[in-house]
Amino acid sequence: MPETMHRMQREIQTDQPSLAAEAMVRTHVIHELSVEPGDADFVFEERVRGTDLLSLESTNCSGTLSGSMEPGSTVMIYWMKTGAGSVDDEPVAIGRPVLFRQRPQRFRWTECSKDLLRIDRSIVEQVAAERGDWAPGPLEFRPHHVPEGPTLAAWWLMVRAVAQEVMAGPDEVPVERERELARFAAGGLLSAIPHWPVGQVERPLAATARFARAETFLLEHATEQITVDDVAAAAGLSVRGVQAAFQRHHGITPTMYLRRIRLLLAREQLEAADGRSVAEIARATGFAHLGRFAGSYRREFGELPRQTAASARDDRP
Repeated sequence: MPETMHRMQREIQTDQPSLAAEAMVRTHVIHELSVEPGDADFVFEERVRGTDLLSLESTNCSGTLSGSMEPGSTVMIYWMKTGAGSVDDEPVAIGRPVLFRQRPQRFRWTECSKDLLRIDRSIVEQVAAERGDWAPGPLEFRPHHVPEGPTLAAWWLMVRAVAQEVMAGPDEVPVERERELARFAAGGLLSAIPHWPVGQVERPLAATARFARAETFLLEHATEQITVDDVAAAAGLSVRGVQAAFQRHHGITPTMYLRRIRLLLAREQLEAADGRSVAEIARATGFAHLGRFAGSYRREFGELPRQTAASARDDRP
């Protein structure tokens, strides 16, 4: 029998600031924590599910949460869905991942709804070493980096896959499978946030190993008419090698990975409701055939592009 791990699940819903503070201290390493009710009735909700290798957390609070937090033996990255937030007095944008650095950092979240991903730090360092072709060890991340465009789409593609397995998967999971999933999450994080080994200067491209070069090239040229041959040439791999590498790291072919990145880009632009037509956005995100784009979009998101655009227009003030 393979060794297994238990995915713990913890949920709390309370209208008591003291109980909210207890829940946060149980989940995180926090100093000088303050939980302040707002003008509305106080509501705090927290849900955590996962293992020591990989976990997801969702928090909703009608008040203000503040203090100093440190990730400990994990790498933590969160994203605000609603509300206002800051880390080290730097405001954070809604819907953009924000990385907590290894040292304690001040945070402040007001009337917030946010999600957080936690990955074992040693796994992140090992995956970074493999991607960057250096010895495993502590990492530096570019401070306050905000992913955009194809890199952000790649991040959300990873989050969707991880969330589906962590939140809906079994309570007991083989250790090797959980480690594999944590490595997959680490790859998504490292694609989103520039990084380099502690003690070295930042590299223009932190990733130098062949698969990382292939992935970087694909993301940098995601909206252009590139082929798998182009990706292979940029990485110094054969086409078969690129196919195998993407299958191993992402579980899908490079062509499918590229199409899903483009679809996520298109959805973000459609939701922006900036006045462009569906056809203009399709072309801008790398789709040459409007009919195929619409079919792929419906299979991915369950609605047609024009429906997304119409909903976004209706939601604009």
